Amino acid sequence: PCSLTDGGSCATSPNYPNNYGDNEECTISGVPPVGLEVIGFDVEAYGCSWDYLTVNGIKYCGTSGPSGAVAEDGVIEWRSNG
Repeated sequence: PCSLTDGGSCATSPNYPNNYGDNEECTISGVPPVGLEVIGFDVEAYGCSWDYLTVNGIKYCGTSGPSGAVAEDGVIEWRSNG
């Protein structure tokens, strides 16, 4: 359910810019090994237990996205659990 735009160089959560839904997940593969640029990031926090973005096994939630992180394995994962 994640959308890729700008020739695959921009990823957005489902329903962006509106709220994302419950029980959604996606995996983005083939991410180039460059620092990620985060334009906007606002994910329900609660200790990253329910909704989060994962890069290199590190979960990101709240308003602190993975800016500058390099997806070493070329994979970014998104999950919302409601």
